Amino acid sequence: MEGLNAIRISLWAAAACLGAVVGARLVLGPYSVAGIAVNAPLNPEGVFGMLVVALLAWRCRPVPEAESYSPWMLRTVALLAMVALFPALRVYFVSDDFILVRQAQTFSASVFTSAGGDGFFRPLGYVSLTINAWIARFDPLWWHASALCLHAVNAVLVALLARRLRANLGVALLAGCLFALHGTHLEAAVWIAGRFDLLAAMFTLGTLLFYGRNTAVALVLALAALWSKEAAYVLPLLVAIVARWERRSWASVAPYAGLTAAAFVYRWMLLGGIGGYRESSGEAAFYSLKFSTTAKAVFVRLWTSLVFPINWSIDPSVVVGILGIVYIGALLWLAWRGGTPQVRWMLLGLGLSILPPLHLLGGAADLSGGRLLYLPSIWFCLLLAFASAGLPKRETLAVSAALLVFHFAAVQHDLAFWQRTSDTVRAICASPNPVVNPPIMIDGVPALANGLSDCIAISQRLQ
Repeated sequence: MEGLNAIRISLWAAAACLGAVVGARLVLGPYSVAGIAVNAPLNPEGVFGMLVVALLAWRCRPVPEAESYSPWMLRTVALLAMVALFPALRVYFVSDDFILVRQAQTFSASVFTSAGGDGFFRPLGYVSLTINAWIARFDPLWWHASALCLHAVNAVLVALLARRLRANLGVALLAGCLFALHGTHLEAAVWIAGRFDLLAAMFTLGTLLFYGRNTAVALVLALAALWSKEAAYVLPLLVAIVARWERRSWASVAPYAGLTAAAFVYRWMLLGGIGGYRESSGEAAFYSLKFSTTAKAVFVRLWTSLVFPINWSIDPSVVVGILGIVYIGALLWLAWRGGTPQVRWMLLGLGLSILPPLHLLGGAADLSGGRLLYLPSIWFCLLLAFASAGLPKRETLAVSAALLVFHFAAVQHDLAFWQRTSDTVRAICASPNPVVNPPIMIDGVPALANGLSDCIAISQRLQ
């Protein structure tokens, strides 16, 4: 026992040292220690996050009893999501948005019976975009407003899922609020092309909430999730987590496994294979997994993005830096004092959720590719929230406040990049002089990798 305790203390001390490295970078800017430059501290962030999560899973206190349901919790989560991402309503279209908005003006039922030209089969996503187009037409304000509403709904569903897993009101509120604020969600909630991620998460959460309560509704929602994005193909495994936690029979998971298998076979037949992005050689990118890069993505860079969702293209402000130091202290306190049995289950859910996009995970300094973490981040937010339940009430309140204030400040820092990039794209598309080589990305935000001609046409329509 003493040996295990010594290991735990050593891991915590290592996390504290790495936290000091990241904290110093936040407030001091780039610096060097013993000749080692600390610029965008991705590896220290990632290892720090991994150690904190490992310590949270190590020590588990009893689960507090859950109070009765309260609707104010849901309203608070939804309102926070709206307030935090409100600046996104001023963002213009970028990159693939122009193509999707133009295509959404007309609808064809062939999306259910034919392969997508991009190597994906996501019919429900295209139906959603078409419905959006009936209201928004070519107005970016209404497109972003609808995406923001979907994100707010997902944050509420995360809180409800926490309640189903026997969280008390404070824990459920923290889980929903963390999800509402997390910086990796901007690609899904601000980029129109992220609609598929919003829907896949919403229908997946709906399935988990209706599982065991209304099988017919749950299966309809499951199919909707599978037809929104490939990330949902882990759904039977996520249902199994809820089943195991509630001590339900494995047979209750079988319908979801069967439905997922049938949907996968149908998709395979339409796409003539697994589909998805392709390498320059023509081989599906899904088969490009390599042990070294995958291990680094899973054990380091995944935690970089989840624990510190900061776009390092421009240094954060002093305020964000100071809040970051408080945040690091709160995580260290949580790692030393917190933890409940649900933490391990949430970690399992996170691990399962990264399987579909595993070949695409990277953890860039500019948060590009953040939409890939939209579904996995549900379990990360639940993990932190349940870990806080192992603290006394006053400590829980202090830690929760530190987590939420930092994430609110960080997402405002990240949103500024989307505004600047969209302003640049708007100017390019409205320019009377054609641009030969438009920027593909600007500070991690998609600019004009695709859709230049549609961008110009939509700009002329809006003038």
